[in-house]
Amino acid sequence: MEWHRHFQTVFFKTWLNAGLPDHENFLSPYYLILEERNKNLEWIDNSAGIDHRRLYDVYGFGATVGKMFGAMFGLTAEQINCTSDWCGRFNLGISLFDYISDELDGVTSVSSLKVFQPFTKDENLVANPSTSAEELVSNLAASVLQDVENFCSNKNVLLKLLQQMFEAEDFISTTKLSTHADLTKINKALYLKSAGPFKAMAEYTASIKTADDFILLRNASAVGNALGHCYWLIDDAKDVWDDLEAGQWNVFLQMAAEKDPLIFSTQNDAEKKERLHNCWEQSDHAEIMSGQIIKELADAVGRMELPDDLKNHTLGIISASLWQWYHS
Repeated sequence: MEWHRHFQTVFFKTWLNAGLPDHENFLSPYYLILEERNKNLEWIDNSAGIDHRRLYDVYGFGATVGKMFGAMFGLTAEQINCTSDWCGRFNLGISLFDYISDELDGVTSVSSLKVFQPFTKDENLVANPSTSAEELVSNLAASVLQDVENFCSNKNVLLKLLQQMFEAEDFISTTKLSTHADLTKINKALYLKSAGPFKAMAEYTASIKTADDFILLRNASAVGNALGHCYWLIDDAKDVWDDLEAGQWNVFLQMAAEKDPLIFSTQNDAEKKERLHNCWEQSDHAEIMSGQIIKELADAVGRMELPDDLKNHTLGIISASLWQWYHS
C-alpha cells in the first residue's frame, strides 16, 4: 500500500459515493475565489522578513472559508466582508503561531507574548515580540480578540474555545512521539489544534448574524466542526511521514499507537513505516475515518436546509479546496 495514493482514492471515492459534488467541476471556481482575495493589505505589505505572497495565501484561504460560512448562514454582503476579514486574520494568526511553535521550536517564546496573557494567566510569562513573525502574530491576535470582544454575541463561548486551542497547541508542540503517551489527551489536542479553528470561524460568523437564533448557532457550530474534521483528516494524511520524521503526533499516528502500543519503540524507520502500513491496512483507518467525517459534513450541511444551488456550490467549493489542500 502506498499511503498517499491509497488515502486519496479512499477519501474522494467516499465523497462521491455520498452523493457530494465532484471536485473536478469546482477547481476553476475555487481558484478564482482565491484569486479574488484582498491584495492590498497594508499590514501584510509592511511585514518585514516574511514572504508576503505566502501571507496573502494563508489570509485568503481563511477569508474564503469565512465567505462560505457567511453565505450559508445568511449574512448580508457587508457582514460577510467583515466576517471574512476576521476569518482571514484569524487563520493567518494561528498558522503563524503553529509555524513558530512547530517549525522554529519557538512555542515558549510565542506563547509567552503579552497578547496571550489572558490565556496563560501567568503574569511572569509576559514577553514582547522578538522577531517580525512574533510581532505579526501579536498584532493579529490583538485585532482578532478585540473584534470578539466588540462584535461577537457569544464571546464567552468563543473565548473558551480559543483558550482550549491555545493550550492544545502548547501541549502538542511539546509532546513528542513515545510509547507512554496519553493517547486520549493527544487525540483531543490534535482535534482542537486542527479542526477547532474551523469551528471558531463558523461560530464567530454565525454570532454576527444573530445572538438568539439558537438553532442557527447550533447548526453553524456543527458545520464548522464537521468541516474542521475534514481538513484535519486531509492535512494529517498528507503530512503523516513528515510528522513521523519530526517526531510529532498526528491523528493517523495516534490511531496506530492505539492498535500497536509499541510501534514507536523501535529506532528503525523502515520497521516503523511497515508497522504503520499494517495498522492502517488491517484497521481500515482511511475508510472508516473518511466515511465518518464525510457523513458528518453532509448531515450538518443538510440540517441548514439551504437552497439546492447554494448547497451544491458550497460543497463543490469545499471538495475542490480539500483536493487542492491535499496536493499542496
